[in-house]
Amino acid sequence: MALDAPTRSFHEGTALERAIGFLAASVFSCVYVVAPLYVLLALAALAYAPLSTNTWLLLAPLALSLALPPDLATRYGPYVLSSYACRQIPKYFHYEEYHETSEEELLRSGRNFILASHPHGVFSFVGVCAAVASVNAPDGLGPNMARIAPTAAASVIKRFPLLKDVLGVFGVIDASGKTLAKQLARPASSVVIYVGGMAELFRSSPKREAVFLKKRKGFIKMGLRTGADVIPLYLFGNTTVLSTLNTGPLATLSRKLGVSVTFFWGRWGLPVPKPVRLVYARGRPLGMPHIPEPTDADVDHWHAEYCRKLQELFENYKGRNPDYKHKELVIE
Repeated sequence: MALDAPTRSFHEGTALERAIGFLAASVFSCVYVVAPLYVLLALAALAYAPLSTNTWLLLAPLALSLALPPDLATRYGPYVLSSYACRQIPKYFHYEEYHETSEEELLRSGRNFILASHPHGVFSFVGVCAAVASVNAPDGLGPNMARIAPTAAASVIKRFPLLKDVLGVFGVIDASGKTLAKQLARPASSVVIYVGGMAELFRSSPKREAVFLKKRKGFIKMGLRTGADVIPLYLFGNTTVLSTLNTGPLATLSRKLGVSVTFFWGRWGLPVPKPVRLVYARGRPLGMPHIPEPTDADVDHWHAEYCRKLQELFENYKGRNPDYKHKELVIE
């Protein structure tokens, strides 16, 4: 049953707080753009003038980033996400959360969970707001969020200079099956997965909401094998906060790399977020059993149930975001 009131709401905030939240949020999307361009510029300078002092000064930040331990950003993530600037990010978006399953229930249930999130979007600002809220809320996961429920992402995010040092604050782990199985084998451990991946990014637009799900059944099989239950999440606003170029060679490259290298824009035509409403909706666990060797029929059954629950979640909460009021969810 849909909740009548938000579990967490961030409508309060002064104009100054929202401005600070906008600047803090913009850091993440700008680094997402600047980091690859900076690497290309540094490599071009190295090829053109390898002995130049300016070239080596340009390479210094990359060398420092590569020298830093890969988990350093994750360790310092709670301090970043609980900073004054980051705490203002949800206020900029008038962010709301609806929890049909609370964090306390997740921790006390004795089970692990796969938090299956849709849609991917260019950059998940709903995910950013959710992380900030969970770290800082009295009933949230607190500083252990990155350990309890890290986000699975393309392996390039974990290795790319500068990008890993900024996005790592959210507790990013590799999206490979081996890494996910290891995470879900630990007690009281869950994982956030963007099921549709990059393929989903190019299916939605401000006028059309579509998720890439019909052929994505691996997360269901993983849940059955490990005994982790699956919870559907819908992130309203992920496809409206930034716009993207959906076709062309860069879109094809994005699908292959697993990260967005296509052209995107937001407020003022820049790679910064638009001031749109963001809403996070978390449903109930499916109630999946533990089947170490699931059959195709087992996977198909629970995948169909998941699709039904996701559709229901979308319909229950789309009215909370004015941009979605008249949208229909298309499952492809």
